[in-house]
Amino acid sequence: MNWKQVINKYKYLLLAGIIFVLLVFGGQLAYREWIPSSSVITTATAQQYTELKQASGTKGGSWLRSLNTDIQAVQGDLLWNSAQQLGMVRLVNLPDPKLGYQYHIWAYDAHRPSDQPISVLVLDRGSGQQEWYLPLTAPESIPNPYKFELTLEPLATQPQASAKPLVLLMVQF
Repeated sequence: MNWKQVINKYKYLLLAGIIFVLLVFGGQLAYREWIPSSSVITTATAQQYTELKQASGTKGGSWLRSLNTDIQAVQGDLLWNSAQQLGMVRLVNLPDPKLGYQYHIWAYDAHRPSDQPISVLVLDRGSGQQEWYLPLTAPESIPNPYKFELTLEPLATQPQASAKPLVLLMVQF
């Protein structure tokens, strides 16, 4: 069997292989072009994160996970500086929230009743495998925080399934 006979016999298999390789490379190129790259943002905020971590008076803690299996792979930590009224959260492997839901980070302060947490961040999507550094800002002063919670809550447009949000992650100082 010569090479022309081999090519003629396997021409459809070779054509399918070439198409597959082109699709894989084309998909990777499209992914890089259409999905925004966050390396510049991550680098800048990673530096801010490091500066906040080294600042005097900054409290920090790692995320404590609930038993929810969807978030067992989540890693990260949270920083808060009461003097600067500034915080940052680091998240890796946070999955996208269920359809019709969002993530919400709440701060609990010793000077407020425990049923009145302060909203510091709302997320409509997860981090995926990227490492996210996100700033935390509060509409009012948080002089003595003792706990932060990441919850899963229905969007404001959705009818409330339950009055109590589902706590997924927590940091306690």
